[in-house]
Amino acid sequence: MTGIKTNLKEDKDLIMEIEVKTDNFRKVVSCASRATSNKAIQPILNNLLLSCVDDSLVVSATDLDLAIECKLKANVSVSGKITLPARKLDEIVSKASGEDINISIDQNQLAKILSNRSKFQINGVSSDDYPEVIKKTEETLLEINQNDLLNAISLTSFATSKFDTNSILSGANFEINGKTFEIGATDGSRLARYQGNLSSGSELKTKQSVVIPGRALIELERLINSFKDGNEKISFYFLPGQIVFQNNDFSLSTRLINGSFPEYDKLIPKEQPSKAIFKKSDILSALDRVSILANERTNVIKITLKKDSSAAQLVANSPDYGNATDEVDVEYSGNDIEIAFNYKYMSEAIRNIPNDKVILELDSSLSPILIKVNEKDYNYTYLIMPVQLR
Repeated sequence: MTGIKTNLKEDKDLIMEIEVKTDNFRKVVSCASRATSNKAIQPILNNLLLSCVDDSLVVSATDLDLAIECKLKANVSVSGKITLPARKLDEIVSKASGEDINISIDQNQLAKILSNRSKFQINGVSSDDYPEVIKKTEETLLEINQNDLLNAISLTSFATSKFDTNSILSGANFEINGKTFEIGATDGSRLARYQGNLSSGSELKTKQSVVIPGRALIELERLINSFKDGNEKISFYFLPGQIVFQNNDFSLSTRLINGSFPEYDKLIPKEQPSKAIFKKSDILSALDRVSILANERTNVIKITLKKDSSAAQLVANSPDYGNATDEVDVEYSGNDIEIAFNYKYMSEAIRNIPNDKVILELDSSLSPILIKVNEKDYNYTYLIMPVQLR
């Protein structure tokens, strides 16, 4: 680090002074800020908590439902704590032009931020009234390979309900059973289930299920992607009414949703007699084209599959604009089927599947459409309820 000097206060008059790399600090502030609350009953929750721990700076935030801590290397001249306005700090850091940022806090909680030739002064607030962000545990932690957890979240979180954030369906069921884990989500019209393995050596003797808010899963996915380098596993542990995920660079704690998640396993048919195999890019492109003229209120597209045809037909009708038809290559075995569905539900799942081919399993125009992925390390099932055409 370049060692920017404040020359504004002697060290003995400062309660905190640090220097950090701008790019690292920018990422940490941006990630942690997503757990702040703009409508907080406690105004201090609009702030980020900055804490010195050994040779690191920990940046934390919470809205009392979700909490995020991010850690980065720092040159600590004076160790201390302070809370600073999250939005303003994020704006300052995002526009900082220097390679390094120096932050010094005086006895009046005034923060001086220097980077290159820029100087900012913002009023801080003592950390004394800031709530405990993330509770630690001394119990044995469970672990999941971070790529496995990323895959599980990306294939399920979009199926949570977005209409009622207080509903049990706005979260995803997270179940640990022995050496395996499962994430399941449904909004009543579709269902996604991912079954994978814990990291080698991790095991929970008694089965445990909790419901994690969809927002927390999205933030967890964002954090894992932001701090991938140098990390291979995500550890987690349960607390009363909470779950905590962490790696070397971040911790995320979320309040769980109370209630029993629906027994979605009973909704998944064991076998579907008809099977259609598409090239992922082909079916996605066809859906995107035909959806231009889908009914904007229902998002319905109809697909026709015939046992003697190597092409599937997609049709959309809009009462306001017209209609569209397209065909896509398919390997199909089964009886003739004509089935309608919400194309957005189909596209969201296919887009996130890491395979080059997509397998649909069907039965009739009134039965669910299943998308299945069976790999060595995980099993994935996605169910879409059909739309009955009048």
